[in-house]
Amino acid sequence: MRVNGSGNNFGLQSANRTRPKTADASGKGTVKKSFANRFSVFAKAGGDAYLLGTQPKTRSLTENPLYHIIDSDEGPVWESTEGFTVDIKNPKKASKLHGMKTYIAYQITPSNTGIQVSRRYKHFDWLYERLSTKFVTIVVPPLPDKQVTGRYEESFIEKRMDQLKRWLDRMTTHAVVGRCDVFMHFLTCTDEKEWKRGKRDAEKDDFLGAAFFNVISVPNTPLDIAVVERQHENFHKFVKSMDASMAQICQVIHDHGKKHIGPFKREYQKIGKAFTELAGSFELDTRPRINDIDAPTEGSQQLTDAIKFTGRTYDEIGELFAAQPKNDNYRLEDFLREYTGMLSCFPDMINFHKHTISTVRECQKQREEQKMEFDEAESIKGRADVVSYTMMAEINHFQRQRVYDYKMMMKDYLVEQIKFYESVTEKLRIALGQYENVNV
Repeated sequence: MRVNGSGNNFGLQSANRTRPKTADASGKGTVKKSFANRFSVFAKAGGDAYLLGTQPKTRSLTENPLYHIIDSDEGPVWESTEGFTVDIKNPKKASKLHGMKTYIAYQITPSNTGIQVSRRYKHFDWLYERLSTKFVTIVVPPLPDKQVTGRYEESFIEKRMDQLKRWLDRMTTHAVVGRCDVFMHFLTCTDEKEWKRGKRDAEKDDFLGAAFFNVISVPNTPLDIAVVERQHENFHKFVKSMDASMAQICQVIHDHGKKHIGPFKREYQKIGKAFTELAGSFELDTRPRINDIDAPTEGSQQLTDAIKFTGRTYDEIGELFAAQPKNDNYRLEDFLREYTGMLSCFPDMINFHKHTISTVRECQKQREEQKMEFDEAESIKGRADVVSYTMMAEINHFQRQRVYDYKMMMKDYLVEQIKFYESVTEKLRIALGQYENVNV
């Protein structure tokens, strides 16, 4: 297959190759050493063993690949699968050990099965650990933090449920994560014995870390390592820049929300109080008259009432400012922090891919120095291409999702801002109308 168009093709060449076979670790010229620090993410995930072809034999080497990366106009992408949604609702406080231990259980129902399961936060935590261990070059965002105090308050439970719903939505929309065994086990298992068996199977998975690359098929087009390296660096710069920008905007939006419920509310209510006090002084208007009736004129009283109304209006606008963050700022901040969590996945992914590129470079050097057989170097390069293709597909998935998510979030934010300022404007317009009735 070839890539159509000139999108993010990460240096695809026109030559073809078949899926690389595992190199014989005992053959002539086999690389014996590791190219990465044994404490690095690359080494812990089995990157060396995969690239050098020294992984233990598993059924993954004889079965058909489970996941496919295909060419597209946007570059390498995960082959799309039939999606589904997840509904999470009815959080219930439950207990065990005769009430000594309490927890919140969420009722989860995937649309593709209709089976309702009950899951606690600790089950989500277990799932996250399994997914992040299994997929070293796929974004598995962290869960919302576990809270100790106030965790049974209704507002916290509702917010936590919304956060978990968004986390599940991220997983279900991913072509790989959304249909992997451990995720489906989490979503569908209702029997306690089966749940424990499934947990054991997931924890003994043959395809964890770098072993997962054995069950991926990629396009036949080999990659130009120089172009892959350049685009790797470009994405690294993008992540660093976006991460810094996210830290800044998260702080700005957070501070702005605090100003709404603090300084902005106080300032508008100070203005309202000042107008009210001015109206109070105007009430002392007692016009001297011959008949000894001390009273303001009709126009004076109408003006006083209009100014009182303006004072109340500004007080109400202050309340509007205090109530507004839940409609836009808080939602935007939650969204931004969700993306901050997603960005936190990339340093390890980038580091893993960097070591992959370094291994290919070292093998090229050894081959040129005739310290490695040509076939072995090509096998290593072929396996490295699988890693690179996987990284490309994940980057393209992230970028495509980012464009959609930010478009929808910014539209939602601006709609709420417009509604807010329209409500403020309407209140001011009504206050202005009070002065039309003042007879001068």
